[in-house]
Amino acid sequence: MLSLFLFPALLFPQSGDGFSALAKEVEMRTLDNGLRVLTLPHGDAPVVAFHIYVQAGAMDEEIGLTGLAHFAEHMAFKGSNRIGAINWRAEQEAMLRSDQAWAAYEQALTAPVGNYEEDEIEALKNRFNSLNQRAVNLADAGAFDRAVEVAGGRDQNATTGTDATRYFVSLPANRTETWFWLTREQIGAPCMREFYQERDVVMEERRMRTDSSPVGGAVEALLNAAFVAHPYRDSTIGHMDDLLYLDRPEMIRFWQKHYTADRIVVAVVGQLEPDEIFDFAERYFGDFPSGEEPRPRRTKEPDQTGERILEMHRPTSPMVVAGWRVPALTGREWLVHLALNEALFGGPSSQLFERLVKKEQIAAEVQGHPGFPGRIDPTLFLGILVPLPGESPQACMLAAQDAISEFAKEGVTERQLEGVRRRLKLSLLSELETPSGLASALAEAEAEDGGWESIFESLSVLEGIQSSDLQTAALRFTREQRTTVYLLPAGMNSDGSFSSTGEVSE
Repeated sequence: MLSLFLFPALLFPQSGDGFSALAKEVEMRTLDNGLRVLTLPHGDAPVVAFHIYVQAGAMDEEIGLTGLAHFAEHMAFKGSNRIGAINWRAEQEAMLRSDQAWAAYEQALTAPVGNYEEDEIEALKNRFNSLNQRAVNLADAGAFDRAVEVAGGRDQNATTGTDATRYFVSLPANRTETWFWLTREQIGAPCMREFYQERDVVMEERRMRTDSSPVGGAVEALLNAAFVAHPYRDSTIGHMDDLLYLDRPEMIRFWQKHYTADRIVVAVVGQLEPDEIFDFAERYFGDFPSGEEPRPRRTKEPDQTGERILEMHRPTSPMVVAGWRVPALTGREWLVHLALNEALFGGPSSQLFERLVKKEQIAAEVQGHPGFPGRIDPTLFLGILVPLPGESPQACMLAAQDAISEFAKEGVTERQLEGVRRRLKLSLLSELETPSGLASALAEAEAEDGGWESIFESLSVLEGIQSSDLQTAALRFTREQRTTVYLLPAGMNSDGSFSSTGEVSE
């Protein structure tokens, strides 16, 4: 189901009749290889939005190979042997030789001290760099992006999360077949061009977003502490030590294992003829291989039996990042927790804003993020608190926990609940105003929530959510089920005091 899901009121008014009418226009076919294709004729503009949902995310990575799913997203835009190749045979040979050179260099780097002389390691490094540069010089890695641009593509992008990777773009309606041809190359035949150069790009992204970012570091620390077994513990960007030693053969194995037809959902929305879309899908995607086995089982996270607390000291203002254990947030549970988030964290009338910001005046900001880092397995409900200068981070956390406990006991009035529903609807309207938003919603609902039809059931489900549903969900938000990271400036303790010695804990 959608993160944001409702339709514009002007187009789909009143009691859901608009939803039902639109639902009748959706068609889905499953190819023999398991790939699912959804179509929805929509709008008058000659534009078509394409969304690819691949059930391959960070939680599918093996230990020691974190970051591969996100890295794979980067590789998808580097072309194929038909797109971007100047001399494919020579490039292929050069890539093979550079992979072999990297393997030799990596062996030297990771060998026990004394096994290799420094000049031997330097020679292996130089050989790898030379062969790798030769492969780079034999191709045009920007050809794919230019092909999309020439075709009139816009809003091309991709995102990788713990649960999945998504690719999306919009093209003129008369270039629909062009998209299918390009996507066959992008998803069905990527050649992993410029792998080692792009690895450096990914590592720099890691430095900027996590290593050099106090908040990014705190979020990663929260995941590492909250999950001890389930792969949600590892951030999508991957660990730096893993990234440093990833090689192209490992990427190829990951792609072949996880980018299979049975794990792909394609949604196409806009000015289109459904039969033509299905014909194109069969022609261009029909020979994508199916997976040899279902998506691997993830290790079940053991029960948490007590609060987990970390203090991190960085050159930054104080902040509290907390995560409460919650079940998988698919189907109705997702809507319940969206409503709970609105009631607890959603703006000036929410419970925590009223308590911490207005009444006690100890916090400058409160935020809630349900379903972090993913939602198809038991996960976290993330809360972020920003204390006012001079206020105790610990006091903010205690006040927030107390407000949530009070909410679990007392709930909300019908008037407050109606306000939650109304605000939630208003905040969610924009997502499905465009063909792109509709395509994204259809693909995600089909892949994660038991079927695309769940989109069109959302209004009635949301209307049926009662205060007791929110209270039941809030009862899980106990101190014992919470992991808390206090992000603090040097010398500060979580209670707001400062260490006299200046020593800090990590």
